[in-house]
Amino acid sequence: MQTGMIASSPTTTATTSSSAATTPSNTLDSNSFLQLLVTQLQNQDPTSASSQDPTAMVQQLTSFSSLQQAQDTNSLLTGLQGQMSGLFQTQSAGLIGATAQVSGSQFNLSSGAASMNVNLAAAANVTLTVTNASGQVVATLPEGNLKAGSNALAWNGKDANGNQLPDGTYNVSVSATGANGAAVTATTSMGVTVTGVGFQNGAVSIFSGNNTYNLSNVLEIDA
Repeated sequence: MQTGMIASSPTTTATTSSSAATTPSNTLDSNSFLQLLVTQLQNQDPTSASSQDPTAMVQQLTSFSSLQQAQDTNSLLTGLQGQMSGLFQTQSAGLIGATAQVSGSQFNLSSGAASMNVNLAAAANVTLTVTNASGQVVATLPEGNLKAGSNALAWNGKDANGNQLPDGTYNVSVSATGANGAAVTATTSMGVTVTGVGFQNGAVSIFSGNNTYNLSNVLEIDA
């Protein structure tokens, strides 16, 4: 009887080592500062006069303490900013339904009626020029002599030929001349009903229908 021998081949186990990838950072936090400090101490030359200066270590520890305090302060301010933002958003929601006076040259024609305010630096003879979204002049409105300050004006939405114009957004420019013939500074604004409030990138906007206005352009708000 023959005896067979079975040869076993050695099994080789491959061992792989992985190293955790590190992502470089452009910021210096407290841990990074400590690592730099320890590395500096490990590589100091004991024979160097600068390494024997006891005030150097104190200055470095003081810098570390200042860095930690600044980071703590930033974290606190970030938290306060979030709380203030939430509080401001809650308060801004109360604007819905209010009437806001918004500065700007645009005004809305709705159901054949539009209104705007013209604020004059001095009494003046005023003429309004109304243009549509394409920049075409659709109406010229001689308003006559107006007093200094705020003047509420209305427009029936008709063009120079008496035709009713469609509802929408129009632009107005003001020509104001004083008694001496000199130009008078004039600004325009209009009243809108706030239908919504929006928040984006830390800025607040109000909505009136399909129109959006920055809160910075709101002159006053009436409940």
